[in-house]
Amino acid sequence: MTRRLLAAVAILCVAAVAVFGLYVSTSPSGPTDVVDQRRVNLFAVVESFTADLGWEVQSGKTTATMRLTLDDGRTLTVPDGTLVDNGSMLPFCTDYITPKACVLMADMLGQSVVWFTLVPADTQDGDSVLTLPGLVDLQENGDEGVLRDGLVVRLATPVTRECSTMSTTSLRDFINRFPDNASKSYVNLLTDQIDRVVCNS
Repeated sequence: MTRRLLAAVAILCVAAVAVFGLYVSTSPSGPTDVVDQRRVNLFAVVESFTADLGWEVQSGKTTATMRLTLDDGRTLTVPDGTLVDNGSMLPFCTDYITPKACVLMADMLGQSVVWFTLVPADTQDGDSVLTLPGLVDLQENGDEGVLRDGLVVRLATPVTRECSTMSTTSLRDFINRFPDNASKSYVNLLTDQIDRVVCNS
């Protein structure tokens, strides 16, 4: 009887350890290298900036209200305290004087800016195309592309794949072969979607 009791206790201990290990492995406090995703549902070329006295970016937030005149004629107000992404892999545009020098990338909730960043416009065709790094993943059944730092951008249907050194069978195949810095993604600023990817041959 004693041997059977000890065996049962041992089995229960092993099961408890296994359950605890599973909990730890799936707990939100697990891996620290998971990147928070930030959706971009607005791309817009900026025609001009005006800002209240004291405007700057501190600790990832604006310190005063800024107004952006966009290339479609809209004026977008970005209030004090809005989240700013100026520390990602994309350079932050600081040319607030030259028209069309910057492109706004933002997550919009109605007419309100959830977060935004400003990136330098392309030197060629900058009013219609924005070059981003290569994709690293797909989600939402291939409707969205993910960049390395967690930016999520809508994808056109289809996305044109270009590579002179190797043919690919699908966008997923292209991303597997040419992720991140191995390729470039091109955003159509008229549709706010990535419609072309090109490998760095």
